[in-house]
Amino acid sequence: MKKVPTYDLEQLKELLKKEESRYITRRDRKEAAKLGYADEEEMVNRVLKLQPEEFHKTMPSDTFPSLMQDVYYTFDNTTKLYIKLQKSYSGKGVIVSFKEA
Repeated sequence: MKKVPTYDLEQLKELLKKEESRYITRRDRKEAAKLGYADEEEMVNRVLKLQPEEFHKTMPSDTFPSLMQDVYYTFDNTTKLYIKLQKSYSGKGVIVSFKEA
């Protein structure tokens, strides 16, 4: 576990803005829907609000151990969110986790 992000947050935000350069796991679309985020665009719009100081840790992917994932904790009104981001091997921005912390 590292205390410095692996990925540039602003670069990940730029990748996530475009459908062709982002990937969002099906599981986390469902998790986000439970929290009131109706679709991918709403999820992305929330990620776009992340600030560097909300970074918590970076950790290896369970599925692809050579890929790192950056974890952010942020508040949305009264709900604490756990958002995990990474950049895929193909260069896409990935929302790995989007759930209540």
